[in-house]
Amino acid sequence: MGGEYVTGYIEDITFLNEKAIKFGNETLEAILVPVLGSNLLSFKFKQNDIELLRTPKTLEDYREVPILYGMPILFPPNRIEGGQFTYKQITYKFPINEIEKSNHIHGLLYDKPWQVIKREVNGEKIVITTEFLSSDFPFLKRYFPHDFTINMTFSLNDNALNVQLEIINNGQVPFPWGVGYHTIFNFPFVPSSKLMDCRISLPVNKQWELNDRSLPTGKIQATPNTMEIQNGFSIEGRQFDDIFGYDENLENECVLTDQEAGLQVCYHGDDHFKFWVLFNQKGFVCPEPYTWVTNAPNLDLSAELTGLRELGPGERVRLRTKLSLKQI
Repeated sequence: MGGEYVTGYIEDITFLNEKAIKFGNETLEAILVPVLGSNLLSFKFKQNDIELLRTPKTLEDYREVPILYGMPILFPPNRIEGGQFTYKQITYKFPINEIEKSNHIHGLLYDKPWQVIKREVNGEKIVITTEFLSSDFPFLKRYFPHDFTINMTFSLNDNALNVQLEIINNGQVPFPWGVGYHTIFNFPFVPSSKLMDCRISLPVNKQWELNDRSLPTGKIQATPNTMEIQNGFSIEGRQFDDIFGYDENLENECVLTDQEAGLQVCYHGDDHFKFWVLFNQKGFVCPEPYTWVTNAPNLDLSAELTGLRELGPGERVRLRTKLSLKQI
């Protein structure tokens, strides 16, 4: 044991003028900023110094559009029509922050401070857990009138980062829940690559029709060009902000490939994640795994179709995602 070479490390740093945690091993290095929504704002392939996530250069850049950097957590995910829904006689009223479409968007937690409750290195494996207690933010009850705890555990080992999200109902009544991640990848991974030569694949075979407020109409159709989207396609010259349904016959992972960079990233979601949103703009792509479809509580469809779930008093649920790298 005395001669064991420990490759994992955790360092306290300042990032964007905030306290942050840098952690890594021989292959990967990440920066987590707990006070900024427990956001993983950097995820690097060390060998070629490739930054995989869209990382802000300044705090001002981040504050301008925080949802467009790193891996923000969405609780609930995407949009709520009119910022409001009713579930079991309880009305939930979220702030309208997409003014032009009169929707709430992106949830309540991505810009709140979280606390670090665990950090350890065991050889190459690093484990960091952050916690969000709703009781620390009494004003949130005007939007989501329940007591809850959410923990995020980041486990880095070899060439993969596992993220476990645990939601705990601390109250006396059940509540509806939905979760997603707004993970923003630099794409291509390196500036020298051409976007037309990069590929993204999604494990989907259904697409939800959207109205002019970017909300599902309730109509679900087969994905156009299903084989192309499952096998990998170029987003060159194409703009997406679309909602897809998972094909349960496939491994639930989105794969991003940059041949020039010699890298492939697999973004895996467990069985809770039945939906993928694909969103892109110049220089980045955002594949978003969701547990419920956009505006699920307001849709006149079965919970089986929408992914709407309930967490009872004292219950907890654990969701797992993974980012793994492969050199090609």
